[in-house]
Amino acid sequence: MTETAFTPPKHQRHWLLAISGLLETTLVVIVSIVAAVMVQQVWTPSLGEALGLAGNATQDFVAASAAIGVQFAAQYGVMAALIIVLGLARGRNRLRHYAIAAPQGGWRRAIGSGVIAGLLVGVIPALVFILQDVAPIGEDTPIWAALRGARWDWTFWLFMAVGSFAVPPLVEELAWRGYVLGRLGEGFAPGAALVMTTLVFSALHFQYLRPDAAMALTLVGLVLASLAFGFLTLRSGSLAPAIIAHAIINFPLPTEGNVVKIALALIALVAFRRSIGAEARDWARIIWRASTLTVLPAVTLVAAAAYAAIKLPNGPYWIGGGAVLLLLMLLMLKRSAWR
Repeated sequence: MTETAFTPPKHQRHWLLAISGLLETTLVVIVSIVAAVMVQQVWTPSLGEALGLAGNATQDFVAASAAIGVQFAAQYGVMAALIIVLGLARGRNRLRHYAIAAPQGGWRRAIGSGVIAGLLVGVIPALVFILQDVAPIGEDTPIWAALRGARWDWTFWLFMAVGSFAVPPLVEELAWRGYVLGRLGEGFAPGAALVMTTLVFSALHFQYLRPDAAMALTLVGLVLASLAFGFLTLRSGSLAPAIIAHAIINFPLPTEGNVVKIALALIALVAFRRSIGAEARDWARIIWRASTLTVLPAVTLVAAAAYAAIKLPNGPYWIGGGAVLLLLMLLMLKRSAWR
């Protein structure tokens, strides 16, 4: 298997592609989040109300499934529409340009790597859940608290499928590894594109951004998981291994089940130690390069724009409008490296 199978055929580290990639992905993500927030504000009952977090004691997992499902439909529906329009305009118009393809190395290898990665990276969240059950190290998130003590009937599993282990692995991998990672990879080295995708994906999980041991450990696990999903996609050229790993990590288990998951991870680590070691060295070669340091000015640029949008009068309109105009000009100058 080549070092990276998910790389644009006309890849070039050109500053125009790098800047346009940053602008495009940032704007697409922001617009999609705004769409989700707008839907959240008008949909009733809200997710919090359906889960009994708004002062009411009654939980309705069917209504909660509808609330989070509509949120996902708005967020990722808008994102998909923007991706399609931009892709057609720039020439990134094939499914394989978004890692929707048969995995390089075959399906057996893809499924195996996805399962093993899901078990290994899933050790941290499994450990957090075990500790929260037997010896809490911090506060639960509101959703964790709502699910604690809930009956695991069919309505619970419907909610978890829509909100955790079925829908999110599909839509998030399509959006973040299929689109964002591939778009940033047009102008940045694979390691830099992977780090930037991981940082933004992790930072948008606001519920874990708290000075709390449980949340800090969960955030570390999230960062490692995002890196693993990106590496799996880069190495296989397919989203399949990342989706499998993501689903395994998100699958809900009782305390005993999480103990079994950790045990299976240790068994896999011992049984496949040579293959895992070789793969880890390949992953390290992708990320531990001087070219990965280009993530620093890129993140600084995005952070400066965000700060200006917050501090300046009418900042969001000026920054957003300027970003759109600059993006349009850059898109006319540089077509997709995937074409």
